[in-house]
Amino acid sequence: MIPAVYLLLSNQSRTIIEQAHTQAKTVHSMVVITRQWAAENRERVEPVPAVVTKELSKYAEKMTAFRFHITSDNLVNADNVPTEFEMAAMKAIQHNHMKEYTEIAQDDILGTVYNYAAPLFINQSCISCHTDGYKLNDFRGLISITLPLDEIKTSLTRSNEITFYTIIISLILIIIVISLLIHRLIIRHVNTLTKATIQIKQGNIVETKIDTSDEISILSEAFNQMSVQIAHNEDILTSKLADAAGKYITLVDELKDKNDKLDSINQLKTELLDSIAHEIRTPLTKILSYSELLDDKRILDNHEMRSKFTYSLKNNINTIKTLFNDIVTLSRLEHGQYDYHFIPVNIYNMVEERVEMFDIDIKNKELIISLNIKRTDTIYVDGETFITVINNLISNAVKYSYPNSTIIIKAYSYRENYIIMFKDNGVGINKNDIKTVLTKFHRGENVKKEYPGTGLGLSIVSRIVREHNGRIDIKSKEKEWTEVKLIFNKDDISKQK
Repeated sequence: MIPAVYLLLSNQSRTIIEQAHTQAKTVHSMVVITRQWAAENRERVEPVPAVVTKELSKYAEKMTAFRFHITSDNLVNADNVPTEFEMAAMKAIQHNHMKEYTEIAQDDILGTVYNYAAPLFINQSCISCHTDGYKLNDFRGLISITLPLDEIKTSLTRSNEITFYTIIISLILIIIVISLLIHRLIIRHVNTLTKATIQIKQGNIVETKIDTSDEISILSEAFNQMSVQIAHNEDILTSKLADAAGKYITLVDELKDKNDKLDSINQLKTELLDSIAHEIRTPLTKILSYSELLDDKRILDNHEMRSKFTYSLKNNINTIKTLFNDIVTLSRLEHGQYDYHFIPVNIYNMVEERVEMFDIDIKNKELIISLNIKRTDTIYVDGETFITVINNLISNAVKYSYPNSTIIIKAYSYRENYIIMFKDNGVGINKNDIKTVLTKFHRGENVKKEYPGTGLGLSIVSRIVREHNGRIDIKSKEKEWTEVKLIFNKDDISKQK
């Protein structure tokens, strides 16, 4: 129940914004349709088609909770003077080629509002009415929508309350059903055996008739056999009862162990499914959006935009691929399904190959990689999992580094230890998060919103390093640097195991 309530509350803000965004786009579409109708039926609108949307804007302000406004950077009517938000939106749309522009702000009347703006372009109906230098598909201005968020928030809160009560009722019903099943399948049969035992203790020979085709049925059959033999030999009966009791305890212990394992597996499965559902949504949305945009002929003819979109598609596909690889790796490590095979590895070559895998990201951020490892350094590690360790730490260093900064990768001996260090100049880790970043599904609070991730990478690294009898030391200063050290005993990694 606690994770369910937490998810409801944590998703509420995002859901409010998504609903407001959807409503704003709907209003925008209706305004555009209204303008198009007025333009195509100008002979039915006096004095000009633009009056329709202008009057509708005033009427909406009086009759509805939302507002909309049409403006331009080339004003014809003083009523259309842009607000600060609309000026910022026009600048972003014209210079950054954005399809829409949004913000959350405070309004003296409406309270917290969601501001949305989308561009207006010249079409054929506009040219037929305006002849003063308009060209088809030119940027004419934009429509801004202002939606109050309080009503959406209230509605969503009511929905969450219903969901919460549904969870409580479902939990109670599940407990009742499980209790009834336990009584029907186990307790009543155990009571039958208990009553028969009391009868035998009183000197009466009784037969139990339990046919459940399971361990209890086997126990009942054994019990009947012992009750028959008790008439001939009391010592044999005592021995049989002790044996049966021992088997029963063993079965209960085995069931308990299996149940504990199932609980652990179910908990991991739930955590994995929750993380997948949350983390896969963003890259899939981007893939879908860019795939749809690639159908646009203007984008296909623009080499720069086409390259940008295809790069983003590859990047998001790789994000999903990395997510599933991390999940598979964690699952194998969690359940002891991986056999470690230690082999001699040239650490310089391994790190250099991993760095080359991130060449595009390194160039995009103009990073400098300082590789300070002896070319002859050889260590005995499990090749497959240790590549995962190096890959995750280089990936984190590149992802969280500031542009035009330096990443230092260094390996050296210090006393009885062999140390591999990764240091970046980037966003860093909050001091309160350093103790928990090695825990699965935990990420620093300062990177959750801006940087995508599952919180699995460092937990996988930590588990693999422990299997190599090593440890991890993390130091960081938020907004400045992070240093991760892998510390191994030289005797552990300098010889074949």
